[in-house]
Amino acid sequence: MTPTRRILAASLASLALHLSPLVPGGCGLDIKLEMPEIEFEVTQFETVELDQELKGAPPPEPQSEPEVTPPPMGPDKPPEGEGPKPEAEPPKPKPKFGEKTSRVAELGPGSSNFFMLLAAKKVSGLPFAEAIVEIMSPLPDFDFIVTGGGFHALKDFNYIVIASPNLRDLTQTFLAVEYRLSQAEVQAGLERAAAAEGLKIDWEVRDGRTMGNPRPVANPDQDDDPRWFVFLDEDVAVYVREEFLPAITEGPDESKGNTAGNFVANLTKLKSFAAREPRAGLQLVLKDLRASIKLKGEPPFPIPNNLELMAEAAATPELIIKAEYLDAVEAAQMERQWTEDLPAFMDAKVPFYARFMVRSFYDATEVARDDKALNLRADFTKDQAKFILEQIAEGARRMLRRTPEQIEAARKQREEMWAARKNGKLSPSEALTPKDPGKSGKPPGEPLPAPGAPPPQDGGPAPSAPPDAPAPAPTPAPAPAPSP
Repeated sequence: MTPTRRILAASLASLALHLSPLVPGGCGLDIKLEMPEIEFEVTQFETVELDQELKGAPPPEPQSEPEVTPPPMGPDKPPEGEGPKPEAEPPKPKPKFGEKTSRVAELGPGSSNFFMLLAAKKVSGLPFAEAIVEIMSPLPDFDFIVTGGGFHALKDFNYIVIASPNLRDLTQTFLAVEYRLSQAEVQAGLERAAAAEGLKIDWEVRDGRTMGNPRPVANPDQDDDPRWFVFLDEDVAVYVREEFLPAITEGPDESKGNTAGNFVANLTKLKSFAAREPRAGLQLVLKDLRASIKLKGEPPFPIPNNLELMAEAAATPELIIKAEYLDAVEAAQMERQWTEDLPAFMDAKVPFYARFMVRSFYDATEVARDDKALNLRADFTKDQAKFILEQIAEGARRMLRRTPEQIEAARKQREEMWAARKNGKLSPSEALTPKDPGKSGKPPGEPLPAPGAPPPQDGGPAPSAPPDAPAPAPTPAPAPAPSP
């Protein structure tokens, strides 16, 4: 078969193969299509042996490759593909604990100079949690609300905010909490606390907010504490002076500056304020100290005007103190006293048995000054942290003029109430609400024993007779024994 015929046969076979599905009955398909007639014209051509045509032909001349001029070399331009590769940007270091400035002062009235935010849920499991409670226990509001209401400061609340222009003035203190219990349970606890002080709370609703003022039962008009409990949104309750109530009900108004409505609006965002430094368990801010502290003489060291303390919620916590002075001169003086005078003072004045502990605190502290600010940062062990918190609690007790006996009695009362709640398995109302025993000393509904019934055989007290029952006849005296 000639090449021409082979090509023609292959073309016809390929065409037949591709058109076979269209043939009726082909591949099981009964499709009827009218195909147009297609005429193929094949042109004959003669094949040529290439090897025979190339025999005797002169070999082709090799083509010369064009010259490639290398790019000019410069001192600052290495050859392509050579030289140091650009280094990847190192990851940004994590911010240090307490690096950001605390915003606790935005959670209280602008007239205050003391602000505290305690993340109770973060510190409740720490080994020195009770020492933190002892710092707050001398506060009259803590004794009134937490102890009197049967609450646990670290188990029943997520956050506790305290602000005041004068902590010794009970009526000036502002208190806010984010609670874990139901609102009804918190109200019941406040009613128990008020009743223990001879007060009564009449709850009312204003603009959708439940509020009440504890007033003396004997003389409701003689109210020495003009503060109200107000329940806000997001499980937040505040204890605030009466003059703030209109601003609270009206809501925030940024055009008026730092008004009551504005800081109360911030309280409903406690989580976001605490998330600014998520590792902090305690944040404390003192403002305008120079104006609020009265000194009898010249202080031995410069007094800062603003002070910020932040303690980490960890078993081995990090502590940072930021002291801001009136000018850079005072800050430099304090830095010099810290680095030069304080070691000499510890060696000369601190007793030998406590010198090692105090010196360990000092050696663990880093000092850094930035203009008129002096920052102290230290990592403490569990025992060191507990010691420091206990010293702060002792200072709070003395400042608020509470005796050690009063502090110890309140601590035992809180422990007994927590034990009655079976360590949190019961709510305060379930464990502490007194049951009305009735006149008989029996649970209500239990019938009184009939008159003349024999006394109980279990050694218990005899039942009391009804008030309208006749007096029992006197027991006759025993007859004298016969004489011998």
